[in-house]
Amino acid sequence: MEPFTSLPTLPLEQRWRAQTAPVPVVVALIRQTHADSERLLLIRRAGGPYAGQWALVGGKWDFGETLAAAVEREVLEETGLITSLVAVRALVSERVAPWTAGEAADAPAAHFLLLVCDLLVRDGQAAEQQEGLVHWFDLAAIDTLHAAGHIIPSDYAMIREFATASCAAPYVEVEMRALLGGPSGQPSEMVRFQRHEGS
Repeated sequence: MEPFTSLPTLPLEQRWRAQTAPVPVVVALIRQTHADSERLLLIRRAGGPYAGQWALVGGKWDFGETLAAAVEREVLEETGLITSLVAVRALVSERVAPWTAGEAADAPAAHFLLLVCDLLVRDGQAAEQQEGLVHWFDLAAIDTLHAAGHIIPSDYAMIREFATASCAAPYVEVEMRALLGGPSGQPSEMVRFQRHEGS
């Protein structure tokens, strides 16, 4: 457990992209029914962390985006598919430590906050983009990828845990108007408080 307890004190140069806080990442469970079996779309990462490994489609959540906009944009960019958010299945804190302290420069530590989202395909055909090759796999084939060490272990665990889940995590969009750093006593106003009911 030592590599993980020391992460908060790790120098910035030993952190992925000099992280000072967990990076929010949207992760997509994209399902398709084919010949009476369900398949999931995976991507073989062309670069970045986990290059060459199969993974769930996803990426960073840009400032100012809604969660739905972020995950739908990432899926479109990485697969060419037009999708819509069905539900949030889980919130996962993933901390990544180098194998040994001596490898820190080559394999920096990282901390990601993963929002695991279930998506429905609306239009398009999955096709390779610059982020990597995409392919549909059934659960047995995903088990084979895992046994061979060809899929990111945490993505495999999320698939096994959440791909067949029927419960959704509560997800609320809140929008506020506030004068940050302004004179004290300035009122704030809530513009929107919308709960998204997933299936």
